[in-house]
Amino acid sequence: MNIGDTVEYYNVYSEKLCGVITEVSSDMDSYDKMRLDDGIPMYYSKKLSCFVPVKKKNIDSVFLTVETVRHSKTFVSLNELL
Repeated sequence: MNIGDTVEYYNVYSEKLCGVITEVSSDMDSYDKMRLDDGIPMYYSKKLSCFVPVKKKNIDSVFLTVETVRHSKTFVSLNELL
């Protein structure tokens, strides 16, 4: 799964929806630049000067922006994807 891929997820009403991943983000300040590489969220490490995987303890802070057919944007956590 990468940016631009179509994913399925359940919304708050338990309805199955699908949409296209448009970006990956985090609510942590240190994860400014992020990308998705084959389903693995990566952040830019200033110390290492390269992209590295998000630490397991911080994975719950990561969410995807998914755009549906009606062009509405939804924030989906990684564990909500099907």
